[in-house]
Amino acid sequence: MQGLQHDTFLGNHIINMYRHCKDTSSAKYAFDDIHRKNVISWTIMISAYAHNGQYELALQLFNDMQKDNVRPDKVTVSTIITACSNISARDQGREIHQMIIDGKLESDVVVESALVNMYVKSNCLEEAQKVFDSMRSRNVVSWTTMILAYAQNNQEKKALNLFEQMEVFGVIPNEFTLVGALSACSRLRSLADGLNVHGKAVYHGYESHIVLGNALIHMYSKFGHWDLGLKVFSKMPMKDVISWTSMLDAYTEEGRTKDTLQLFEEMNWEGIIPDKVTFLSILGACADLLALEQGKRIHASIISRKLHTDQMVGCALIHMYGRCGSVESAREVFDNIQNHNVHTWTSMISVYSQHGLSRDALILFNEMLKEDVKPNEITFVSVLSACSHGGFIAEAFRCFNSLKRVFDITPTAEHYACMVDVLGRAGFLKEAEELLKKMPISGDVVIWRSMLSACVAFNDTQRAKWAAEECIKLQPGYSAPYVMLSNIFVAEDQWEEVARIQRIMDINGVKMQLGKSSIEIKDKIHEFVVDDQAHPQIEQIHAELGTLSKKMEECGYVPMVNTVLHDVEEELKTYMLKYHSERLAIVFGHMMTPSKSTLRIVKNLRMCFDCHCAIKYMSKILEREIIVRDSYCSHHFKDGVCSCLDYW
Repeated sequence: MQGLQHDTFLGNHIINMYRHCKDTSSAKYAFDDIHRKNVISWTIMISAYAHNGQYELALQLFNDMQKDNVRPDKVTVSTIITACSNISARDQGREIHQMIIDGKLESDVVVESALVNMYVKSNCLEEAQKVFDSMRSRNVVSWTTMILAYAQNNQEKKALNLFEQMEVFGVIPNEFTLVGALSACSRLRSLADGLNVHGKAVYHGYESHIVLGNALIHMYSKFGHWDLGLKVFSKMPMKDVISWTSMLDAYTEEGRTKDTLQLFEEMNWEGIIPDKVTFLSILGACADLLALEQGKRIHASIISRKLHTDQMVGCALIHMYGRCGSVESAREVFDNIQNHNVHTWTSMISVYSQHGLSRDALILFNEMLKEDVKPNEITFVSVLSACSHGGFIAEAFRCFNSLKRVFDITPTAEHYACMVDVLGRAGFLKEAEELLKKMPISGDVVIWRSMLSACVAFNDTQRAKWAAEECIKLQPGYSAPYVMLSNIFVAEDQWEEVARIQRIMDINGVKMQLGKSSIEIKDKIHEFVVDDQAHPQIEQIHAELGTLSKKMEECGYVPMVNTVLHDVEEELKTYMLKYHSERLAIVFGHMMTPSKSTLRIVKNLRMCFDCHCAIKYMSKILEREIIVRDSYCSHHFKDGVCSCLDYW
């Protein structure tokens, strides 16, 4: 470029122009054309490389600058330290730090803050703290860098201590400082500290800022206070996709899946475009509610945004379709994923296992091994579960024994629970007991629940008592073991034992959770409770259920009144069973959907034996497939048979 050789001032401006245009080639051409380069020329060019991610070139030019005997200024030094931190050039960063200590390079609060950031990014927190402690003047950037570093490296108390010190030194936090402090509160699970930080955010006028609002919603959701998160969300004048997704996650984590779907609709009305994380959250809600129709529409949106081949999204879609009982659709999603990993294989194996398609699960597992994909712990949980449902005892032991020997995976409580289920489902209760006593780890509540289910299925009262007592020791507030044990005593007409269990429940403060069942009809979730009187069509539902009950009795159905945990007249017991929530949901679904279409029901508790028996009759009489997802497993009823084969 003619004229630049002797006009350094003009040359510097041209380099800076190209820097802003992100054209480092033209900037370097202009730089090389300047005959008398000054420190500003070198600094702008180094900055051009650094700001465009060409950190190695920035470091090389910095070395050339020193060889040319041009002394870097503070801006040059802070820029090159930032370049070092972005490519983890820790050794060169240390050399620059030493030159600053020796007085060979200039320094100020910006340079020192850059050093702190460099050591933090290199995971050298002790060195970062030393630089921070030696600083004569600390600005909000240096304080924030250290607070975020400690918050993100499992040193939450140090982060909060620094946050308190910062105010003592009279430094006003910015929104990123507050986000770091909130992150520390979340990890510490300290609501009191979180409320304190929230108060300071309000005091300093940051509550309406999007980044801080998102952090507050996330923190409150971790504490289970979705209501406080909703207050923050509602007050935010501007919301981005992260704000909406954080609130969706808060609802989902609290099991408020109906609210999740409603909020997602509002998000669409507001014109907010969902991202990958949003889709993962909403697909989880659809899976929990068996909301297949909404799940299909979300799948269409995912395809339109070309996210359907993403592995994480693919896993979420497979899970959603699997939970909704649409195994074919799950497999179609699986087949359309271009590059499979252990998670996509495991997701599909899990779907087959959940629906009793044990052979398909094992075939896919073998295909996975042929593709040289190493299974993980969760893969083996699904495979062992498939073996259990299929009665493949020898295959289960072969897989279990290969965990450590072949795949270097130490068996977990979940794997032992599967093996107890394998033996228990086959009626080998003695062998299951021996396995429990010999296993090298302490049994958790999942293992003992597996043992209890087996004992109840085979009416082994003594072992059931033993398994139930262990469940109660580990999780005294969980009602299912008490109920299952009570069922055994009711069947044996031991009402004194039933009363004794009730007294233990009262002592432990255990309350029977209200049974609820839901069904999706035309994109709306309808929820029922036992003997529901609130639904606007309840009279029609009761009338239809009465007609269906008569047909069931004509086909041989006999109410299992011995499962009612109340010592009342048999007629009242029959009435109590008849209006369980899942039956109301099924009848409503039958009334509102085309004949022979599949009904999908979600039950929040373990289905009782009588309802399980009744729904088998319903599926045959109504000529429908009925999928009921209870708290234990997915029941796929068809032609009077359930996929669980009456064991769950």
